[in-house]
Amino acid sequence: MVECVFVDTLYLIKMKNLIVIILLGAIAGLSNGAHAAKPNFVFILADDLTYNMLGCYGGVDAETPHIDGLAAEGMRFTKAYSAAAMCAPFRAELYTGLYPVRNGVAWNHSSARPGTKSVCHYLSDLGYRVGLTGKKHASPQSTFPFEIIKDFPAGEGVEEFITRDAEQPYCLFICSSNAHAAWTKGDASKFDPDSIYLNPIQHDSPEIREVMTRYLAEVEDFDRETGEVLALLESFEDEDQTLVMLSSEQGWALGFAKWSNWDLGIRTGFIARWPGMIKAGSVSNELIQMADILPTFLEAAGRNAVPGEFDGVSFYKHLIGEPQEHRQYVYGIHNNVPEGNPYPIRSIRNKDFHYIQNLIPEASYHEKHVMVENSRLTWWPALKRAEAMGDSRAVALLKRFHNRPAEELYRVDEDVYELENLIGNPEYESERKRLRAELHRWMEDQGDTGVAMDSVAVHAANKEAVRDL
Repeated sequence: MVECVFVDTLYLIKMKNLIVIILLGAIAGLSNGAHAAKPNFVFILADDLTYNMLGCYGGVDAETPHIDGLAAEGMRFTKAYSAAAMCAPFRAELYTGLYPVRNGVAWNHSSARPGTKSVCHYLSDLGYRVGLTGKKHASPQSTFPFEIIKDFPAGEGVEEFITRDAEQPYCLFICSSNAHAAWTKGDASKFDPDSIYLNPIQHDSPEIREVMTRYLAEVEDFDRETGEVLALLESFEDEDQTLVMLSSEQGWALGFAKWSNWDLGIRTGFIARWPGMIKAGSVSNELIQMADILPTFLEAAGRNAVPGEFDGVSFYKHLIGEPQEHRQYVYGIHNNVPEGNPYPIRSIRNKDFHYIQNLIPEASYHEKHVMVENSRLTWWPALKRAEAMGDSRAVALLKRFHNRPAEELYRVDEDVYELENLIGNPEYESERKRLRAELHRWMEDQGDTGVAMDSVAVHAANKEAVRDL
């Protein structure tokens, strides 16, 4: 009997010690930034907002205090990219974790391949409700079955979705139409057209200065919307359980950005905030791509991606300050149909160099929204008038836009507007070869046929494949 009591006592001591160890481990985990519950996700998305218009990215005209404040409270990324500088491909990459060729949205106004899964499916499987308010621009419904929320950006419908069930985590995409043409929102009158900044690839004319006042007004209006969303989140007690991300989407439609693979088009302003998890005021120079967002969400929610499941790579550990090797490259693709004539472009960037390959350099680039006499985008008609008057700068800008070399290579951090093409400089020949080889490897891996892909017939076949879904 005494022996039995002694054994039971030892057992109880061991069990108590085990419980203590488990509790200490849990406390240690929480102190290192681990949350016991699945986090909420809020993703705020602009529309055609060139990243360096934002104050925290060097913008000098538009005031963006709410976005700048978000950056001060979280992590600002300096090298975040989309694979394509067009609305539908951008969103499809973001929502599916796949590059355009694999998800099927390799042209603007195209639809995902039948059977493609998105954030809606992956997070729903983990118990999330997944909603979207504002601009959707993603099809078919079977791939993107978001719960559509009324009262954008932070009205009653949005509040109801967020607070519906305190026990169920949520993911909400808040998608603005600022600063997409035709630039009718915000207060353009506060900007003096004669004093606003024009970058080196903008022609200086009264028409362009006027349209820039309206563009800047929508940049500020997006900041106002962001402020409303952040104020709503701050009113809840579980704010520290919510990972907020913000992206400026691709660059503007005012030249040398949207509908191209130039850096001003495919680079996006990107900020992430998660109180207690992400170091406030931190800046990341790591390369990330929009395809990385979904795998990051999943890892934050406790589920690792299966090898080959996504093109994107989670940067969750990097967000929370743990050592992590991330990307060596980001990739870019542009198919010009149905926006204009076939003009396929592919690109790749590492931390130092950006390489672009124009696959039909003998063609003259044409984009239907831009290159028309009465274009609401203004900058092209203004340039054409200046060219007709013999303005040499206008002639040079038009030539650069129309007629592009087979290859381009830039040191973007030193040459933000990519004015100096380093192709032909023997100092960079080895870099050109290395990036070209990796770009072609990526295209082959994606099943990207290059020139053959950018055709009216291939685009039409994509639309037909999802017509009845």
